[in-house]
Amino acid sequence: MDSNMESGQTKNTTEHVESLDDGRVAAQKEAQLTAFAPIVDPALEKRVIRKIDMMIIPFICITYLITYVDKAMLGYSAVFGLKEGLHLHGTQYSWLGSMFYFGYLAFEYPTTFIMQKVPVSKWLSINLFIWGGITMALAGCSSFNSFLALRFLIGAFESCSTPAYLLITATWYTIEEQPIRIGWWSTFLGVANSFGGLLAFGVGQINGSLQSWQYQFIFIGAISCVWSIFMFFTLAEHPSTAPWLKEEEKKAAVQRLGPRHPGANHREIKKYQIIEALTDPKTWLFFLCGVATQVVNGAASNFGSLIIEGFGYSNLVTTLFQIPYGMVILVSNVSAMYLQRWLPGQKRCFVAILYICPALAGAVGIHTISRSHKAGLLVCYWLTSTYTASFAMIMSLITANTGGSTKRTVVNALFFVSYCVGNIVGPFSFKSNEAPTYTSGIVAMLVAYCVEIFLLLAFAGYAMTLNRKKEQVLNSQGMTLEDADLQTADNVPVDQTDNQDIFFRYSF
Repeated sequence: MDSNMESGQTKNTTEHVESLDDGRVAAQKEAQLTAFAPIVDPALEKRVIRKIDMMIIPFICITYLITYVDKAMLGYSAVFGLKEGLHLHGTQYSWLGSMFYFGYLAFEYPTTFIMQKVPVSKWLSINLFIWGGITMALAGCSSFNSFLALRFLIGAFESCSTPAYLLITATWYTIEEQPIRIGWWSTFLGVANSFGGLLAFGVGQINGSLQSWQYQFIFIGAISCVWSIFMFFTLAEHPSTAPWLKEEEKKAAVQRLGPRHPGANHREIKKYQIIEALTDPKTWLFFLCGVATQVVNGAASNFGSLIIEGFGYSNLVTTLFQIPYGMVILVSNVSAMYLQRWLPGQKRCFVAILYICPALAGAVGIHTISRSHKAGLLVCYWLTSTYTASFAMIMSLITANTGGSTKRTVVNALFFVSYCVGNIVGPFSFKSNEAPTYTSGIVAMLVAYCVEIFLLLAFAGYAMTLNRKKEQVLNSQGMTLEDADLQTADNVPVDQTDNQDIFFRYSF
């Protein structure tokens, strides 16, 4: 256990701020900027937030888009001759979908802890460059085994992506600001679906020496490599070292986060926080939510195009019909994030449930509507995409409800283990011998939606119980929640977990 925590010593705010830049110069800059100031000029803060939004969020959005298209390209290529080109049979296509997440699962813990030690943006850029190159190499595969091995490697290098997005968001924004920003970049899941459909349609028109599916992997792989190089040299690590902020803006960017900001990343790995993370019921509620949402995602990303094709549409038309699917995702995620912002107390769990309901109705429709009603089936398929808003909500719940650098790392890692588990299970629920109805897969989606609703209600109830207990502790000590505002950087304990901080309140 951290000796300073045991002795009750306090430290300067410098240690509450994530420093991902190696070397003494960055440390000295940060120390100069973190003198505690309880009030930041509102006009200056507004200008700083606007700059951060313009210089940080676009990088996450575009990388998120590339990451998803890279994964979903397997589904698009399936209707452009991939199965025939690789001579796939039986469950081999499902294995190609799942193998990506075996690689993701194997490297999730190592890459998450590496990001606690190295600059996150640089690590993300390097991994993006490598997985882009491997994606292009997929075009050269002519057998199931070689393609399967490369899919494992892509998953391994891509395992840093979403944890990196969450860590970057937590570094630059307050708890109240994070859900909206996560909503912004998660909407690019919808843009990615639309862009991927357009890209697949456009590339499908090429009549060259290669097959259409091969060109698709070459194009998206090349885009990944070019973007990674640009991001490596331009994405800032931390407010204190951002070259596009003036000195007063750097100071304001750090001060506005406050000494209790849980986005801070401390380099020391603390065993007691690992134990707390593993024994915290919230961790496992998040874990199960991740499995439930990603069972659906694994099915949609790998079998979405095949589901539409099964309604009776051609391969080119099938790719175009993925565009409205993406637009529904975009509208759902944006509207959900602003809805939770406007509601008193945000009520993220209940907003997430609200957006699961149309998806549940869509899955019921696909399962029950006659195959002769192609338009009705297509609309039901588009409705199933609204569940993605719940995944964005869950990610924002994790960042808002987990304190302590090491604990946050463990919870994030476990959540993305569940992400892998769900995406591995999802494709196997769709059996090739059940095409084009895929009854088992649709039923699996229905069950996943219902389980997710139950888990969100359980989390909300548990969070309310924890908040009441913390209120009782404060009252027993003759304090109120407002007393937290009176604390300064010098008397806030270093790197507390959400359980240790009596002023911490859980969002649900």
